[in-house]
Amino acid sequence: MGIVSYSGYTKGAKQKNAELSLNTINLGLQEYKSSFGSYYTGASTCNASSSANIVSNVMDGQDSLTEQDFQFCISVSGSNYTITAKNPDTGCEISLNQTLKATRNSSC
Repeated sequence: MGIVSYSGYTKGAKQKNAELSLNTINLGLQEYKSSFGSYYTGASTCNASSSANIVSNVMDGQDSLTEQDFQFCISVSGSNYTITAKNPDTGCEISLNQTLKATRNSSC
């Protein structure tokens, strides 16, 4: 019983950490747009390299992403965007859009 509770706790903590990272990426994305006039589009598919690209280009090299169980990406369409954290092992996806609405899929 204790192991199941701990497992659920760590799963929830990892998801919360990913959600906090989405907010951090959002702040960096706003700064990027201020500097370059448009949102960063070099990380549209969630994988290890997209997370590294976000760290380099949106987060000024401050890496809090690549050691997580989640991979991060940014989908941009005009003035709309969605930042996504995807766990490739569980299929859990947590997204944050330009209105700061967070959503989770049923795998979370």
